[in-house]
Amino acid sequence: MPPEAHALLGASKAHQWINCPPSARWEQKFVEPPSSEAAAEGTLAHAIAEEHLRRILDGKKVATSAKFKRDPLYKPAMEEYISTYTDYVIAEYTRAKQTTKDALLLLEERVDFSEFVPGGFGTADCILIADTTMHVFDLKYGKGVPVDAVGNPQIRLYALGAMVAYDMLYDIQRVTMHIVQPRLDSITSETMDAQALWDWGNEVVRPAANLADAGLGEFKAGDHCRWCLCRNACRTYADMRLKIAQYRFTDEGEERRANELSKDEIVHILDIIDDLTRWGKSIKEWAQDQAINHGETFPGWKVVEGRANRVITDESVALRKLDAAGFTADTVTKLRGITELEEIVGKKKLAELLDDVLIKPQGKPVLVPDSDKRPPINSAAEAQKVFKEEN
Repeated sequence: MPPEAHALLGASKAHQWINCPPSARWEQKFVEPPSSEAAAEGTLAHAIAEEHLRRILDGKKVATSAKFKRDPLYKPAMEEYISTYTDYVIAEYTRAKQTTKDALLLLEERVDFSEFVPGGFGTADCILIADTTMHVFDLKYGKGVPVDAVGNPQIRLYALGAMVAYDMLYDIQRVTMHIVQPRLDSITSETMDAQALWDWGNEVVRPAANLADAGLGEFKAGDHCRWCLCRNACRTYADMRLKIAQYRFTDEGEERRANELSKDEIVHILDIIDDLTRWGKSIKEWAQDQAINHGETFPGWKVVEGRANRVITDESVALRKLDAAGFTADTVTKLRGITELEEIVGKKKLAELLDDVLIKPQGKPVLVPDSDKRPPINSAAEAQKVFKEEN
């Protein structure tokens, strides 16, 4: 589904604030990252999927509007992925109509679950109601992270919102929630009794949401930290990462073979190294952003101008000058890398020939230890100026 309007306790982050209530208010102190191309691509895919479903329901031929095809993010492959989702929805709708002629199919339906979550609302991609059963569908167009419907709090909240809206009109006794992730060839479902869903809302969601709304509760680290804006500044998250890194390589009294790691010890390192490396990279990127864009200082570290590679600003001019100097055979097919050109032409000669098109741009600011020999950039404003010029 498309991104939700901003809400403190949005369904898309429910896994986070249910497990770690105080993180929701703390996140407000951090700057949201800019929307990604992947998010925009997902929004486009949802719009096309809705259009296709509406055309099917209206008895029209499935087609994608020209306005969507003109979108720079549109790719013909989208059609096949989207059809996986729309075919699945229509198959469930057709099956429902075999027993319930007036089965109701709702597209891009706004749902309100504020009965359980202060200010809680969202948009369900698709809701199907037939007799005593309700289905809720969610299209996930991304392919970076697999998403499972089982125990998924986001789609459960949409289902709760739909229950609030339609329970008085229909005798809904069970709810099936479906997540279709076509680019990972994944369709998962979870079915719950309606009462079990109400109980989850009252016993799990409501208490956590009230704590989160008030900025109270206990910090807790886990897989829900993945998209938390606070995670790089969070002591609880750091403690969890560091605990993973701690490992007593031999039990007391176990014989060790000189200084050699055992295979089990190597396997343990292999199991954790990628996770720790990602965390370390994330911490460094966050600290660098704080230093460059917000003037924060970290003892023993400084912001300097990063290294930059030389570039040729106009390849046609460079080729012409090299050709005139007699280097046609080595350069006319394709302009080579600068290091290779220096080996062919000579470092000094190349600099003379391409003096007006061979430049070394200013490097991006980077955070480095004080032991680095490069001089510091003296102010956050200066560093940010360089960063913006480079981007």
